[in-house]
Amino acid sequence: MIDSHCHLNDERYDDDVDRIVSDFAADDLYAAVVVGYDLPSSVKAVEMAEKYERIYATAGVHPSDCAGLSEDEVQKILTLCAKDKTVAFGEIGLDYFYDDVDRDMQKRALNMQLEAAKQSGVPVMFHLRDAYGDMDEILKTHIGGLHNGGVMHCFSGSKETAKKYVDMGFYISFSGSITFKNATSFPDIIKAVPIDRIMIETDCPYLTPVPLRGRTNYPAYVKYQAARIAEILGKTEEEVREITQRNTMTVYTKIK
Repeated sequence: MIDSHCHLNDERYDDDVDRIVSDFAADDLYAAVVVGYDLPSSVKAVEMAEKYERIYATAGVHPSDCAGLSEDEVQKILTLCAKDKTVAFGEIGLDYFYDDVDRDMQKRALNMQLEAAKQSGVPVMFHLRDAYGDMDEILKTHIGGLHNGGVMHCFSGSKETAKKYVDMGFYISFSGSITFKNATSFPDIIKAVPIDRIMIETDCPYLTPVPLRGRTNYPAYVKYQAARIAEILGKTEEEVREITQRNTMTVYTKIK
């Protein structure tokens, strides 16, 4: 089982990472991907990957952190993506739900990073919320040059949107939100995605799954996403753990 998207580089874990990683085997966790969301957090993710055998990293600038993004910063991200255990360029994308950054700036930053991603040799990890039309227009320009497709992390779109991104060659990753009581649309979405394109993640420290809502989230809790998907698809939890791990290692080829 792999947590394909977590933020152990968040400062609230600073005093606990050794314990969390030492528990991976007991938690049936093969690996965790620590995700960068700006340059400092990307550097920290890479440093963690270099320190811990079962930690891998990504590097990128999140749409909520992209104001004033410079070419120099993008080149530094690209350098981080060349590291042996950096598995993806991201998380990058568009977020019109929070709208923390001007939308034109978000699109500019995404275009800059996608141009760099095409040189990186790694797939893209996308953050996408309430911006599907603009994302589709931008992808038309770049998708042909992306390496091994990419991943739509913490997917929250429609069944039709999920199928469209699968047809474009992307994987769909589901977080703890699929366990929430009001998450009534997710069963149909999960059934619509081919099982060889499904990934699971915690996005910790955010989106702690049921039955642990209100507590700190950890990579080990990705098991609840596996259990929910198994329930929806009529499979065993072990099958879903194995399949999603294989899918993650297929798109993130640096995971060994």
